[in-house]
Amino acid sequence: MADRFELSYVYARVCGSLSRAFIGGKAVELARVGRIPELWRALFQEPAPNLPEASLVAEAERRAVAESLEGFGELARRLRSDEPFFEALRRKSEFARVKRILLAARNGSSLPPSEDPGLAPGFREASHPRIADMFAGGRYSWIDEESAKDLPAVENRLDRQYYEELWAELIRLPARKAGALRSLILEEAELQNVVWALRLARYYGMGRAEIEGKLVSLKGADASSSALEALGFKLDQRADWAGWAWEELLGGSEDRGGGFILDLRDLEGRARRRVYRSVKRALHLHPFTYTPLYCYFKIKEYETAAIIGVIEGLHLGAPFAEMASFAAGLAGGSA
Repeated sequence: MADRFELSYVYARVCGSLSRAFIGGKAVELARVGRIPELWRALFQEPAPNLPEASLVAEAERRAVAESLEGFGELARRLRSDEPFFEALRRKSEFARVKRILLAARNGSSLPPSEDPGLAPGFREASHPRIADMFAGGRYSWIDEESAKDLPAVENRLDRQYYEELWAELIRLPARKAGALRSLILEEAELQNVVWALRLARYYGMGRAEIEGKLVSLKGADASSSALEALGFKLDQRADWAGWAWEELLGGSEDRGGGFILDLRDLEGRARRRVYRSVKRALHLHPFTYTPLYCYFKIKEYETAAIIGVIEGLHLGAPFAEMASFAAGLAGGSA
């Protein structure tokens, strides 16, 4: 287990790295760059490779994700002993890769590369595209050719599995090292459940019983009751939502005429910004625990999302105001 000196060092490195992150105003400044090659230079401090723009966009996005994960891995290695919690956190990129692999297998495409090559894969890459052979015997052994026919269901189960594995490693940590991790992860899972439940009800017409089985369940914690409660509210009756645990997320749902209709897209954005604020606040409140390194991982996720949004916006010729609004809005800033 890491000692106080190691944790102090990691905290200092985290603060130094995040002071340079492309979040909020810095992400907006990226949107002012006129072309992808100039954006590459701003991001990576080197000339862009001589590639067609579509290829350059793909490479820039891949490198942004890879560098974020590499930075996290380097900081985690500063702790003298391996910590399974950080491996579970880092494995988020693999869960996303499994989704891409299943899509590639369906489309007859080649095996998507790992964004975190330093992490040993939890499946047999050489067996691609034979799904059952790839995933047999490991953490994804429940995936086979039959289940892969329903990709949305598989993706939902992968998302739930990620949170459940992460939580299982968290509850093994002593409280003096965990800091704010329990509250941060529980809040994120609870808000994810809220968004999922309302999406499934509105867009897929699912009922409560079916939705309940698709929500994250965390051992010894309540991550789903607020989401299930929301399913009982009418989407056009503001009074139904009074006193709900996450009523603060409804701020953008009032229309100009004074009526109400739930704006699910706005609610999702507000939930995302709530998680960001919680992470940013916790970063400095628990410096001698594992919390700062977790916060680093989460904030770099927001940075990567902002960078990719700007890259794609430039490639598609989106107006600056649109890119700036997206980049700033991820973290709750203003353009």
